[in-house]
Amino acid sequence: MPFPTISYDRIAARGYPGMVYSTEGADADISLVIGATSADVAPGLAMVFDTLEGTAKLPTAGGKFAGIAVVDRTLPFSNGNVFKPYDQVTGKRAGAICVQAPGAVAQGDPVYFVNATGALTNVAGSGANTLIENAEWIIPTTGAAISAVRLAVSK
Repeated sequence: MPFPTISYDRIAARGYPGMVYSTEGADADISLVIGATSADVAPGLAMVFDTLEGTAKLPTAGGKFAGIAVVDRTLPFSNGNVFKPYDQVTGKRAGAICVQAPGAVAQGDPVYFVNATGALTNVAGSGANTLIENAEWIIPTTGAAISAVRLAVSK
């Protein structure tokens, strides 16, 4: 019996929001707890620091960038695909992570988070969005699709 033909793509599949795209810079990830008053945080969304040390929340009106929520396969089934208040979450601050692009993005575009939702975009938005310093889109898209961003947040 012959072996089946197997082929591999040169470029890996894009993944899903919150999936670590590559391990570059992974030593800068931080462990956070979702704050008591936060809305649920889906993997791949930006988080901002909450008022208590070591806590983060989904932004509602901007804030200081804490990281992008990394997916965690150990989330309780009852949570669905979100982190709830008091859940522990990894905040990606350096390296590459898969996210949902809202529309067309080009490689090297700046990365902003939407102040009201934590979604990521490449549009400044006249104060409605906050720039994530030292971050760029690394997978171009022609419309809404899974993409990836590279982060190098140092403070």
